[in-house]
Amino acid sequence: METSTHSLPAPDGRASNHRRVKRVLWWVLGLNLLVGGAKIIVGVATGAISMVADGFHSALDGFSNVIGLVGLSLARRPPDHDHPYGHAKFETFAIMAIGLLLLLASWSVLKSAYGRLIVGGIPDVTVVSFTVMALTVVVNYAVTTYETRQGRRLKSNILLADAAHTRSDILVSLSVIAGLAAVKLGWFWVDAVVALLIMVFIAYTGWQIIRRASGALLDSAVLDPKEVERIALTVDGVASCHRIRSRGPGGTIYLDMHVQVDGQLPLAEAHRLGHMVERLVKRQLSVSDVVVHVEPTDPMLHDHPEAASLDHGH
Repeated sequence: METSTHSLPAPDGRASNHRRVKRVLWWVLGLNLLVGGAKIIVGVATGAISMVADGFHSALDGFSNVIGLVGLSLARRPPDHDHPYGHAKFETFAIMAIGLLLLLASWSVLKSAYGRLIVGGIPDVTVVSFTVMALTVVVNYAVTTYETRQGRRLKSNILLADAAHTRSDILVSLSVIAGLAAVKLGWFWVDAVVALLIMVFIAYTGWQIIRRASGALLDSAVLDPKEVERIALTVDGVASCHRIRSRGPGGTIYLDMHVQVDGQLPLAEAHRLGHMVERLVKRQLSVSDVVVHVEPTDPMLHDHPEAASLDHGH
């Protein structure tokens, strides 16, 4: 017997959630472009490649917001004949694109830093340089805090991934400030070294985002089977739980599982126990779709062909 509960939010609920996520991304997009533009302009004017590199890092945050907005628009499409599980993985593809952009940015920074170390050059560090960097740190901290909080509340991987991206800007910007201070003291080579450190940080962040997105695309398990089993066994009448499989990106989790009940129970009662397990798992683990396969505990009944045909009835 298989029972299934499609517990995805009602269409209005999904649309409302997507609107909230998109609203957050639009706000963050504007702030990222403002911060990135300021650092790039001042960095180019003063010749500080570490500042320019940090500006590109922030600007890529803005591009990642655009990718996130496009991904969310595609992900909210309802299930259809060719995509019975919906289009939620479009959001995962958007997350993957963010990671790839970070790797591309790291390569650009590497080339600039290498050129400075080989050719040389002295950046002109001014009060404006320090002021711009300090203000961007404050803005990035506020953005990261807000986006992380909203990502957890709305269960949005795209917001959490983008928050991780923006969080990296804070540490990078602090390192740039330290580098500018060193340049002011006469250690001109520090500017290129800081740019290289930024490159490593950007590349690592991009790799981590790609790794997490790949897990969703490859249907990696997202729930602890032991926790699912523990919940199922709290239903009176369920003898055991096994073959637990979960997958799905973000808040769209699909779960299927087998539970064993007394083989002598009437079909309707076994069916009711399956539904109880579904509702309990759905409520405690926020699962979008649950499929419970009910089996008899009696091995003879389970293996008998006639009994098996009853086992799959509703």
